[in-house]
Amino acid sequence: MSFKPLDLADRPIFIEMERRCPLYTSDANFTNMFIWQGFYNFSWTRAHDCLCLLSHPTGGSPFAMPPLGPKESQLKAVEFLVGQMDSPKLSKIPEELAQTITAAHPTWKIESDVDNDDYVYLADKVINLSGRRMHQKKNHYNSFIKNNRYELVTITTALHDELVELEAKWLISKTEKIGEDSHLQIEKQAVHLLLENFKTLEIQGLAIRVEGKIEAFSLGESLNPDTALIHVEKGSPTIRGIYVALCSSFCRAAFSDKTYINREQDLGLPGLRWSKESLKPDHMRKKFNAWPA
Repeated sequence: MSFKPLDLADRPIFIEMERRCPLYTSDANFTNMFIWQGFYNFSWTRAHDCLCLLSHPTGGSPFAMPPLGPKESQLKAVEFLVGQMDSPKLSKIPEELAQTITAAHPTWKIESDVDNDDYVYLADKVINLSGRRMHQKKNHYNSFIKNNRYELVTITTALHDELVELEAKWLISKTEKIGEDSHLQIEKQAVHLLLENFKTLEIQGLAIRVEGKIEAFSLGESLNPDTALIHVEKGSPTIRGIYVALCSSFCRAAFSDKTYINREQDLGLPGLRWSKESLKPDHMRKKFNAWPA
């Protein structure tokens, strides 16, 4: 059975499967896979009523993604994927599927992958910043509101150049702080792909203008009926409170009907981990790696 490279034209197939079998972790979301395709080099095929994916990451070892499909078919799809690889490994496996694999194959090695666990927040808490645990964030939000002349702007394709300009400014600031980092360049490519295909991917977005200039923007979409997925948050590091104002305002404008907000993983990066923990997640969506015996 042949695998084909993941392409934007494949989106309707994946979206239909996501509707049939909702996702609860971020990695197999089509938008995520498409914008990171330049690094992960995904390919896919159909087997056992599932969409089965392999990745050959640039400079890394191949691995299989969790299959997209009915729960009762996923184990067969996992076994199919293992049979397609010389050195089988599965990555970004959700906890429930990891338990299914362990029950069927108790000799397989299953290992927690905490750097890729998704941070999931209560939408109401993110929007209203309510409660004692959110007191500090509320202070930052109030500082932004009080000290800035700002405007909230729904993102359209007309804002493309301004958003790219802010992303470039953010990248320069980040590079000055931590030095050259290949991950930042890969992320830049992903953000540009997201902006260039904004309408086709049916992404929602919000930007903040301060003194007439865009200083922050965020992009996201629905992951499943009760959860929104945030793909990107970029903002000026010199404006106090702009990130919490961005997150709260975007979720209020686009996702007030959702119960949860998934803000993806921290990749083991200390600064990103601190940022995601500081917003007080409700729970984590745990992920695992798996190897056959």
